[in-house]
Amino acid sequence: MRILFFVIAFMLPSGCLLAQQERHEHEHERVRPEDVLVQFERDYVLLKKGKFEIEENFTYTFYSANQIFLDAFAILDPIFLTLGKFGIKAAKRNIFVNTLIFRYGLRDNVQLEFSLPVVYRYDTVSVVGTSPEDKSMDRFYLGDIAFGVSVQPIKETATRPAVILSLGVKTRTGKGPFDIDLENDVPTGTGYYSVRGGVNLVKSIDPVVLFGGFGYIYNLPEKVNKLYRDPEGKVGPGFLEKVYPGDTINFSIGMAYALSYTFSITTQFIQNYTLHTYVVTDGQKRRAPNSALNSALLKMGAGMAVTPKLPVSFSVYVGLSDDAPDYILELRIPIRF
Repeated sequence: MRILFFVIAFMLPSGCLLAQQERHEHEHERVRPEDVLVQFERDYVLLKKGKFEIEENFTYTFYSANQIFLDAFAILDPIFLTLGKFGIKAAKRNIFVNTLIFRYGLRDNVQLEFSLPVVYRYDTVSVVGTSPEDKSMDRFYLGDIAFGVSVQPIKETATRPAVILSLGVKTRTGKGPFDIDLENDVPTGTGYYSVRGGVNLVKSIDPVVLFGGFGYIYNLPEKVNKLYRDPEGKVGPGFLEKVYPGDTINFSIGMAYALSYTFSITTQFIQNYTLHTYVVTDGQKRRAPNSALNSALLKMGAGMAVTPKLPVSFSVYVGLSDDAPDYILELRIPIRF
């Protein structure tokens, strides 16, 4: 077989061999992680030194549950934390988030990031002890601004994946649940600061790119010092002094497949687990009942490179657990300079 291949190769004109070699090299370049993942997971692809990117990121999230878990940060109702009850029979939450994300390549392996979200939230709830009619509440306001840095200490080789380390801080610029009257308003932020750290891996196996990551989010305690009453009127007022939000552990794994040079599809599993929250009420610290959250999502998406500098992706997230959203729709348009 080897002799036959050698004879055929010898008989072919040198130009044909060069053309075949160039095509092979071109096909190999088409499945680089930068060509595939840039349409989906920007956490796995860093900008080169001096490059700048603005991403338009729009998401619509629908919940039909009582607890809120949004963007790896739990948002809990202070009434629930204080008295162990939500006072809500049913809730339908519609959350629209438009985020401008600014990225800058400080070095070839160091990237800075700044996120500016604007949130519109519309809730319809049925509250215990009130009329059977649904109650609607909405708010349009700034979300929680975040900063981050990503570093790639290890490049991908034929035998090992690329490794990217990330560190970020989330502020409390949005209207938190402790800043509003929950009977007549809805929050657009968590109400506390958070620090996020993680490690991501990416490995290309022609024509597939495998990626995954692990992260930990430390949620800082927040002083509240507010009086809350039970919506049912069965329990007297409780004074909520301080909240210790449960930390979040997240894990994800996925794959992207290049169908062509400009079009790719992706599938990803995302798991987030938030530990129990603790509260200080009337001078006593105790664990808030049922405050641990388990959010599992399945993401399916498609991405297309409209131009070499303008990739566009659309994804659908489907909730796999009770604490996860019913579904999320996401549109990402990163523009590179």
